[in-house]
Amino acid sequence: MKETKERITQLEEQLYFQDKTITELNEALTSQQFQIDEIEKKMEAMILRLRQLSPALDDGGVDDGPPPHYGGNV
Repeated sequence: MKETKERITQLEEQLYFQDKTITELNEALTSQQFQIDEIEKKMEAMILRLRQLSPALDDGGVDDGPPPHYGGNV
């Protein structure tokens, strides 16, 4: 009878620690998902801003040749 009580106690302890671990993992996962959501929002804002700036940065596709400091033959 004593052995059965000890086994039940061990199982209860294991269940407690497993439940605690699951709760901690769930909290970590929730936190990480929040961070991912924030990063995705920032990335979308950056993509939008880049698209807005792209026409101003575009040189029209004109190739001006090598830079003046280039010493090779053209």
